[in-house]
Amino acid sequence: MVKDTEYYDLLDIQPNASATEIKKAYRKKAMLTHPDKHPDDPEAHTKFQAVGQAYQVLSDPELRSRYDQFGKEEAVPQQGFEDAAEFFTTIFGGDAFQDWIGDFSFLKNLTKGAEIMGENDEQDVGTSGTTGAGNSKADGTTEVVQHDGKSNNSKNSDKLTKEQRAKLVEMENERRAEKKKQVEDLARKLENKIEEYLVSVESHNLDAFDRKLSREVEDLKLESFGLELLHLIAKVYKTKASNFMMSQKTHGFSKLFTGVRDKTKSAKSAWGILSSAMDAHSAMTELEKLDLDSMDDYERAEVEKVITGKVLGTAWVMSKFEAQGKLREVCDKVLTDKTVPTKKRLAKAKALIYIADKFGSAVRSPDEAEDARVFEEIIFDAQGSKKKTNFKKKEPTVKA
Repeated sequence: MVKDTEYYDLLDIQPNASATEIKKAYRKKAMLTHPDKHPDDPEAHTKFQAVGQAYQVLSDPELRSRYDQFGKEEAVPQQGFEDAAEFFTTIFGGDAFQDWIGDFSFLKNLTKGAEIMGENDEQDVGTSGTTGAGNSKADGTTEVVQHDGKSNNSKNSDKLTKEQRAKLVEMENERRAEKKKQVEDLARKLENKIEEYLVSVESHNLDAFDRKLSREVEDLKLESFGLELLHLIAKVYKTKASNFMMSQKTHGFSKLFTGVRDKTKSAKSAWGILSSAMDAHSAMTELEKLDLDSMDDYERAEVEKVITGKVLGTAWVMSKFEAQGKLREVCDKVLTDKTVPTKKRLAKAKALIYIADKFGSAVRSPDEAEDARVFEEIIFDAQGSKKKTNFKKKEPTVKA
């Protein structure tokens, strides 16, 4: 018997619910209580946060055990409950995909970089003797006077200071080191999965491995964007494994073709990020022109939903690009280690194709699709919205 059932009641589940049942219940409740669906309810955000807190506790075995024994006062995460901004950076697959793609750092680094770049704005407001003072010129440029008396022309922005450049370099070095560490960790975990497969094949017990992998797929596909991530992993694994097997048959000549093709795909992915970012930036620019105060609750909610969808869409494209890069490097580590006999590496390639086929064939039932689409729906609605809405724009300010 549990001490408190409030969190279970919030998710409409029993105290003996399994981890999968808790996850499904959360997806459904989060969709039903999402503020975008209740623009006229001033308590919508509070209800949505409460559902999130319930899930954060019940999805963590240790927190759930403390909650069952002592109640919610004794089941508070050490780092505190995640707010909307923190949750925003972890919605793509959640923690469930960590063993396959690791952590996403694109958004975190983007935010950190923006903070560093913005330090100029804080220093230049009403100050002299800082990084530089700007003097407007007739041609629209800004003359920046440095400490040494020299000037530099730039279009409406000052150059980065020495300290800012150093911080950005340090951040980039940290990012590369973290990515290298993640790739090594992911490669080790993938090697373990492959070894399980190879042992199962040798012992004629592949059914056991298949059942275990199928259970994992069933859980992963329920995550936000879980199905898309499963298919992404499948695509990279299959491509890399097939390319390796082909290179062995053609004595490496096929690498010339596959290398060019992979670079072309990377370029297209980079262009996708740029296009999505430009779309989000355009939407934010339009938002600045809108007179939100004159809108009713429904209009304001619609505007916020579209903007959120475009920003989330950019984040999703960036996160996919980051995941693809890591997955390719992980596969290279597994398949191109020349200390391992070619025969063994070919067996590993077959294991990757087996896993890829399992991931690539994953589908959701209609009910599962409904439960899992909380954030996906926001993005897809924004991407599919082509018509312009006649919202009220701010009246231009007339100077006296």
